[in-house]
Amino acid sequence: MEREREWQLYQLQADLCHVLADPTRLELLHLLGERPRPVKALTEITSQRQSKISQHLAVMRQRGLVRAERRGTEIHYSLANQRILEACQITREVMLQRLMQQGTLAAQSLSSEEE
Repeated sequence: MEREREWQLYQLQADLCHVLADPTRLELLHLLGERPRPVKALTEITSQRQSKISQHLAVMRQRGLVRAERRGTEIHYSLANQRILEACQITREVMLQRLMQQGTLAAQSLSSEEE
């Protein structure tokens, strides 16, 4: 029973990673982490079509990452849980560290070739 429960958790985690595997969605999460925003503001900041932003927001809303709230004629989006930003920040730091290591290795390799 425990194994099955763990497997279900792995599946949910994989689904979340799949949702986060899009740079536009990561940017939207970052922007919503600053403050709730209407779709119009998100399209202006990202320079993306409204239909594209709306589709990404719908996917993230279905997965419980963002919430939608109608304010007059606009729909404002916000993060459902701020901790998702922590997870994104950790993966970002891992990638930056990896890039820095690769850059150091490349620099070492170039200096070795010059000697």
